[in-house]
Amino acid sequence: MANFFGMGGSMFGTSGTNNWMGGMSNLYADYNAIRNGSYRKLLKAYYGQDSSAKSRVQDVVSKKKTNAENKELTEAKADATELKDSASALSASGSKSLFNKKEIKTKDENGKEITTMGYDREAIEKAVTSFVDDYNSAITSGSKVNSTNMLRKTLQMTQMTQANKRMLSDVGINITSGNKLSVDKDTLGKADMNKLKSLFEGSGSYAGRISDKASQIAQAAVTESSKNSSLYTNSGNYNNKQNYSSVFDYFY
Repeated sequence: MANFFGMGGSMFGTSGTNNWMGGMSNLYADYNAIRNGSYRKLLKAYYGQDSSAKSRVQDVVSKKKTNAENKELTEAKADATELKDSASALSASGSKSLFNKKEIKTKDENGKEITTMGYDREAIEKAVTSFVDDYNSAITSGSKVNSTNMLRKTLQMTQMTQANKRMLSDVGINITSGNKLSVDKDTLGKADMNKLKSLFEGSGSYAGRISDKASQIAQAAVTESSKNSSLYTNSGNYNNKQNYSSVFDYFY
């Protein structure tokens, strides 16, 4: 019998008995832990880290969103600045006015050069076309930004254009879908110069007021970018009590 049961008098031997009893003890402890709720508390405490993880993920997502918004703001500022410049050039008065008569050199049917006083239509048409291109770009980028102030100013700019719809049409500039502008070059080339001057020359003209509004949009973009930048430190980390250089640091 001693040989059958082993030296310890057990069918499993002393070591086997201890392992078996230890396993049963662990199972019993686990069972009691489940019954008294210890496991639930442990799991809740463990998975409670998820809220912290979510917070860190949200910080990273928020930063990416802010970067995307800043990119849109930068584009809107650049487009608004270009519109301001082209509108200012078109609305310049005094000695810089495009609508001052100047010496125009042409050639007659025999090839002889003739000098006359008149308007430089080529320069005017080029300035108007540049203005329209910049206007369309500013409308596109200005309508994408996540800024109530900038959207309002962009809307005000389109309202100025709508108010001058008839006069613009008379000189070959038409409002198309999306509040964009298009140029009919033939009509523009033959447009009445007094109507062109009324629309575009001087600070109080349509072009002058568009220049002012474009300047406001550009400044608003700077303000919005400044607000977004304050959300993060100079090193690019989220600006709160905890700095997370990377969401992956948490998981790994």
